[in-house]
Amino acid sequence: MSAPAPSLPLRWHLVRLAVGTLLPAVVFAAVVVFQLARLERKDAERRAVRSARSLAAAFEREMSGSIRTLQALAESSHLDRGELESFRAECERVRRTQPAWRQVLLFSPDGRVLFNTSYPWGAPLPTLAEQESFTRVVETHQPIVGDVAVGKGVRRALAFPVRVPVIRAGELRYVLTAVITPESLANVVSNPSTANEEWTRTLVDHQGRVAARTRDPARFVGQPATPSFLKNTRATIEGVYPDVSMDGAPVYVAFSRTQPSDWTAAVVTPRSVLDAPVTASMLAVGGLGLMLLFASAGGAWVFSRRIERSIEQASEAATALAQGNPPHMEPSSVQELARLGEALELSGQLLRERERERDAHLAAAEVARAEAVEATQAKDVFLAMLGHELRNPLAPIVTSLEVLRRRGLAQAPEHEVISRHLRHVVRLVDDLLDMARLSRGQISLRREPIELSAVVARAVETAAPLIERRRHVLVTDVSASGLQVLADADRLTQVVANLLTNSAKYTPPGGHIQLWAREFDGGIRLIVEDDGQGLTPELIPQLFEPFVQGPRTFDRSEGGLGIGLAMVRNLVEAHGGCVEAHSEGPGRGSRFTVWLPRHAQAEAPLPQETRQGPVLSGAESMSSKRVRVLVVDDNVDAAEALADLLSMSGYEAAVAHDCPQALTRAESFRPDVALLDIGLPGVDGYGVAERIHERLGEASPVFAALTGFGQEGDRTRSQAAGFRHHFVKPIDIEDLLAFIKSLRLTRSGAA
Repeated sequence: MSAPAPSLPLRWHLVRLAVGTLLPAVVFAAVVVFQLARLERKDAERRAVRSARSLAAAFEREMSGSIRTLQALAESSHLDRGELESFRAECERVRRTQPAWRQVLLFSPDGRVLFNTSYPWGAPLPTLAEQESFTRVVETHQPIVGDVAVGKGVRRALAFPVRVPVIRAGELRYVLTAVITPESLANVVSNPSTANEEWTRTLVDHQGRVAARTRDPARFVGQPATPSFLKNTRATIEGVYPDVSMDGAPVYVAFSRTQPSDWTAAVVTPRSVLDAPVTASMLAVGGLGLMLLFASAGGAWVFSRRIERSIEQASEAATALAQGNPPHMEPSSVQELARLGEALELSGQLLRERERERDAHLAAAEVARAEAVEATQAKDVFLAMLGHELRNPLAPIVTSLEVLRRRGLAQAPEHEVISRHLRHVVRLVDDLLDMARLSRGQISLRREPIELSAVVARAVETAAPLIERRRHVLVTDVSASGLQVLADADRLTQVVANLLTNSAKYTPPGGHIQLWAREFDGGIRLIVEDDGQGLTPELIPQLFEPFVQGPRTFDRSEGGLGIGLAMVRNLVEAHGGCVEAHSEGPGRGSRFTVWLPRHAQAEAPLPQETRQGPVLSGAESMSSKRVRVLVVDDNVDAAEALADLLSMSGYEAAVAHDCPQALTRAESFRPDVALLDIGLPGVDGYGVAERIHERLGEASPVFAALTGFGQEGDRTRSQAAGFRHHFVKPIDIEDLLAFIKSLRLTRSGAA
């Protein structure tokens, strides 16, 4: 029989119970706080990496601006003609607009210095200072950001080069170099935030030499980075690692390598900043835990008296019951307090879970918003540049055709074909740029009653070159009258032409294509049928989706981008119709059926003069003298053609191609109207208008923008800059003439 366990007073049991209950909670709390502190430190590390990545991006943006400027200089006609002294003067002018540039140099491919803007023309020049980047440019024919090196000049100053190859006819002719001082990178490495986590921000070149530093730059710029820095930053693109700074202090280094320059951007933070949360949290939890343990033991010791009293009362009640007396026991509040504590603990847990869910949703929403803003900005920039590049070559073509027409040289049918298809191209460019409207199917239609035969004739004319080249036999059966629809003629022509072109592409040479139209089911059914390669059953349901195409040969002779049939469906549905495809299988041809509602009661189109609206005559709106118009455009062909057209319309016109010419012509010519290209080289159209206004004052002309940028933001900006009108290339000459005629110019009314 075992000996009984030694008995202890109730107070000691309660103290042991309190300590045993609270100790796991304290340990758990310490673990949780430690993990939270680690997460906070990880978040600080991520912020440091983002800061390093941002610093790398800022450096690349700075270098990209210098590279683009050098590339623009490399296109100078002085280089084509070998006029190096004139080109040096041009480089000096550009250098004065670039605060970061110390000098501009031109090298031959063998490394010989042809000129240096810091030395007079013909003076002896120092040799090449930084050979490695020069060799890379010669080998790769790509722009290069070089490494920090000591200059060969008298001052022996630190600098690094930005080199751009000058290519002519596929051959390297020169290497154009801008020399940049490390001091110019001070704004790049400066910390834009007020956070105290970042201690030092540094840029290190490709060879591991410090190019810029926020702390004590005079001491460290030009010095090699530490071996541990080079080892860790060469191992990966970006990251964080512990190190000892060049000052000898223990730090954490967050870095990110720039692309394509292959420099390294680093953000250095003292270890105490990132380690402090963990240390402070553990000290706080440890101290608080000890306090709680002592408080719990003391509380258990104090409150045990209540429990003892309740037990004594229970014992007295049991004794009284044994003696036959009625038991009596005062109520105890211990159970209610326990339930209250459990409820509060449960409520706290639920609240913490809700807060974590809220923070996660807010973070996801912020990321999605940032991605959407970035995508929208990229789309806007892409559409603006696309519109500018597509419209610029169309402008001189449209204007030249109008000049030929007014000179009576455009009477041949070929000129009408060119003019009609050019207008079609212009409309396609406009639709291509309105991506948001196309994606929603909101394509603008100019409807009028038209016979389907006229549409078919134009579509056959469009597809004829491809059909003839592939030696197809085309048979059309469309009544000349009686098949009238209310439609946009150009858009419906595009539908039929796309179907014919599609059949021609996917039918082997020498095949047969049939096009016929009939009344059907209260409308008109148009069918394009061929005996080409046919369609698989799996392809037909997806055929009218964007970028879906059938099998193509390796030379891609049959296919484009896969948007033709998608455009067919969108345009047909916009006209209230439908389209479907059918094939008996591969090698058995295909048939496309378009159904359109028949036009029964069409309003006759308004006469041309009614649609145009009233236009004030020159006698009503202008003074008796000839109106003088200044055309400023760096596109020589477009400027000259527009000036000829204005002269033929009764106006006195002058031409300039850049800011200096524009200022000279404005002072001597004194124009009433100035048509300014916004995308001028050097000084843009806004700057030209500002300079003309500064020189002429109240005698300034009325300004109108002439540009390939036609989005809403571009129009708003030109209006805010004081431009009276915003013309988008290719310009509509009737709109331009109406604008000039409608002006009642006074010297005080100049924009």
